[in-house]
Amino acid sequence: MEAKQFLIKKFREYYRKTKIKLPNSFERREFAFVPFETFPEFIMQRHISFTSEEDFRGYVTLNVPAHVYYSSAYYQNPEKERMEEKHWLGADLIFDIDADHLPLTSNSMEKALEVAKKEVKKLLQVLKLDFGIKEAEVFFSGARGYHIHVCEEEFLKLDSAERREIVDYIMINSPIILQKKKIFDSNIAIRLSTYLRKKKKLEGKELLRELKNPTELIEKFRIHIDAPVTADVKRLIRMPGTLHGKTGLKVVRVEDLDSFDPLRDAVAFGEDRMKLRVLNRIKLKIGEEELDLFQGETVEIPEFAGIYLLCRGYATL
Repeated sequence: MEAKQFLIKKFREYYRKTKIKLPNSFERREFAFVPFETFPEFIMQRHISFTSEEDFRGYVTLNVPAHVYYSSAYYQNPEKERMEEKHWLGADLIFDIDADHLPLTSNSMEKALEVAKKEVKKLLQVLKLDFGIKEAEVFFSGARGYHIHVCEEEFLKLDSAERREIVDYIMINSPIILQKKKIFDSNIAIRLSTYLRKKKKLEGKELLRELKNPTELIEKFRIHIDAPVTADVKRLIRMPGTLHGKTGLKVVRVEDLDSFDPLRDAVAFGEDRMKLRVLNRIKLKIGEEELDLFQGETVEIPEFAGIYLLCRGYATL
């Protein structure tokens, strides 16, 4: 209880001093919150709308959410509880690359984020070269992955089936088995022939020869996204600028993917010292602090690191 009250206090301080920019056309979006009062239970309060940034700021400082979401969809009546009464107008195209959906061989937070970043780079290349998308915004999720937002008008009216086709293309789904156990279908052919033509400058027989043995290429160019996020035209996604209740890190836009370090650039709190009792073995670098802590140990560490441990359940006051 003491740890929860401390986190509520620190999150409230953050929301009082931080000017959070609301998403475009926020008046047409549904907002949802998971309050700290129910923590660690995940109970979502939905169907909320705002007409100004001041209204939003007043809400989060009064109610202090552990998590903040908004809809990828635009609605005529976003505050209505019945979905059919909201009147769907369109939705951003969203991709979620999360450690839970990646082929990881380690439990390391740093390694998971490194692999996720590589997947983001692959996705951005496909969106640009194969779909002609001029701009896709990348956001760190606040935990173990990234969200990619496409707000271009031509994609807003796509229905779930059309978005699933994009998912299948990106993930190279549903290959069929042909002669001699070679995996091949038109979806794979498009992806791989596009790559081979542009990167290897192959044509004709050389191109066909490469495509007849695509198994290794399939795994190399398959992009691991959370498919339901992209296919859902009414999805709730974490709001940039807000805090992630399970880490205390910010959901932030990534301007330079190569140089971005989530455990440094998404830190939200300061360096005041605080005492904690460690509940789990933890080894992690966050900010400029290198943690190497053991269960049962009492430590004094910077606030930004302590809040991370409290949110993760790795320590207590």
